Amino acid sequence: MNIAGLVLNEKIKDPKLKQALINSSMALGYQFLVQNKVEISQEIQDKYNPNTIIKQLSDVEIKMNRNDINYLATLVYIYYAKGELSQKNKDKINAYEQAITNYQQLESEFKSKFKNSLRLFTHDYNILYNGNANIVASVYGRLNELDSKNTAYHEDFKKHLLNELDYLMKENRWQDADRKNDQFLLVSAKKEKQGFLELNDIKNFNCKDLKEVDDLWVKNSGGKFGFSVQNRIWKETGNSLDLEKWSNEGYNRFGERVGWKKGKEERGRWMRYSELPLWEYKNLGTYKLMGTLPFHTRVLSYSDTDTFWLLSDKSDDTFFSFLLAETCRL
Repeated sequence: MNIAGLVLNEKIKDPKLKQALINSSMALGYQFLVQNKVEISQEIQDKYNPNTIIKQLSDVEIKMNRNDINYLATLVYIYYAKGELSQKNKDKINAYEQAITNYQQLESEFKSKFKNSLRLFTHDYNILYNGNANIVASVYGRLNELDSKNTAYHEDFKKHLLNELDYLMKENRWQDADRKNDQFLLVSAKKEKQGFLELNDIKNFNCKDLKEVDDLWVKNSGGKFGFSVQNRIWKETGNSLDLEKWSNEGYNRFGERVGWKKGKEERGRWMRYSELPLWEYKNLGTYKLMGTLPFHTRVLSYSDTDTFWLLSDKSDDTFFSFLLAETCRL
């Protein structure tokens, strides 16, 4: 769990904080078991009562050294834990909002000190992004779920994911970036629980969001990756933007051009995601193919037409990023 992960971080020295976080994880674990009708002794339930653990976290917070370089990042964890443990939605929202307030203050300090808030993801003493990169996204996600009518949560969540995506690309962590891109698209379309986009989602996709993420791909890859790049290659390989004119031959040509499909000398086999040659390259400058990424855009259709059912049948293995580019005319 995210909370337990912090206990192992050597930068956290306070034994009482470590114990409170362990207790938080234990309480959440037992809470899950009780919800799933697993019998837990009353003694254990009393020992790991959520309200008791929340008080422990508050006691630790009061005694924390405000001058500690990990102070704000640790508060993000503490309030995330409080939010997870709280029973009422109002209390959950208050705790998560406090976590975000502390994170934004930390972000502001990094931007002031380093002129670039992306340093948050890389700086040695920051505990949020050393093996715990999902913690802030988890907080934003919880707020988004609890109060979906508050558009500010949704916009802040998307902004955070774009920042993280930018960082991953700058670090040449292209596989991680591809998966983060998938998360961003699902969050933008408010389909993160569903886990995939339908054709109607694509036709109504937020084009401002798509333009922002495409700009990151193009800029950080030196023009090699992006929805707009894939859209251009899609047309160059003789494919139509009218999906009722779908061509297997055209799609095969596209797959070969972007590096998703082996050439005829290797029987033209479609590659597994883990087999993409791109992952072997440490230096993108020597990678010759264009349009390999983004790859991880899952599309599923419920249309009655044969054309759209073809896409549905391929949804487990194939990803249709160019559909988004067509929608927004990238």
